[in-house]
Amino acid sequence: MSIIIYNNQSFDVTAPESVLDTLLKAGVRVPYSCRAGVCHSCLMVAKDGAVPSESQEGLSDAQKSRGLFLSCSCYPAETLSVDHYDPAADGIKAPVVAKRQLNDSVLELTLAASLRYQAGQHTNLWRSDAIARCYSIASIPSDPHLSFHIALQPNGQFSQWAAQTLQPGDTVTLQAPTGTCYYQAEQNTQPILLAGTGTGIAPLQAIARAALEAGHKGPIDLIVGARHSDDLYFSQPLMRLAQQHSNFQLTELVQTLGEKYTKHCQQGDIYNVIKARFANLNGYQVYLCGADSFVRKLRKQCFFAGVKPRDVHTDAFLAAS
Repeated sequence: MSIIIYNNQSFDVTAPESVLDTLLKAGVRVPYSCRAGVCHSCLMVAKDGAVPSESQEGLSDAQKSRGLFLSCSCYPAETLSVDHYDPAADGIKAPVVAKRQLNDSVLELTLAASLRYQAGQHTNLWRSDAIARCYSIASIPSDPHLSFHIALQPNGQFSQWAAQTLQPGDTVTLQAPTGTCYYQAEQNTQPILLAGTGTGIAPLQAIARAALEAGHKGPIDLIVGARHSDDLYFSQPLMRLAQQHSNFQLTELVQTLGEKYTKHCQQGDIYNVIKARFANLNGYQVYLCGADSFVRKLRKQCFFAGVKPRDVHTDAFLAAS
């Protein structure tokens, strides 16, 4: 049995518990969200002892050298002394420039920060040293500001705070961006398929914009799926993009047509439409963003259609536990 030492207290780790599980069970307040090693909000610092390599996947070399690890995916084999992670230590303070409702359930948050990133990557936004959420970046590096599309959860500790309390001039702490779901076509003539649901549109439209800005000449197809046409919160900017670039095509698919946006969307199942239109994906770059179940299912479907595994890039959104 391994032991976790935190704040001069020892806690026994009962297999198969992680460091996060052990500390939460003992009443220690540790920030976390996805509990799947994706969002990086459960970062902690190893003061003494070795952490498994899998608990540092996705971290930068600088973070690893400081002993940072993901407590949700750390299953120590020996005694491990850990400390709280302070996001202010290596975070970036970003003033709020603006915020606006894109529809009833999505908030656009605009921040001013000097951040090096690739369009389509994600980062953590910290409300405090105890509450952080992972969001994809909706802007591209040439934009003057950073923007995020935040899905408003009924009891969301971050999203409701951002919608109701956060104001222009307030600051939010950002972490270094991570993720490999960004434009990386081998040739500028390579066909690209982007598909997503919900706020998965945020990184997808950023990837499309980055590709077009880089001079991509091949066809770029963006397929957006939604339950209801009223959920298509970003249609107008995407239609303008399609009007400006002949190689960019937008398809919006919904299960139910409503009062809004019915002229340019169609009823249909996103899986069936992609299967019919893209029966052979050999040679494509594919980008999938949205709910985890959607990404998993469509990724498998794309493999059956012949896309090479190295050419599929995903950003699966996991709800806070």
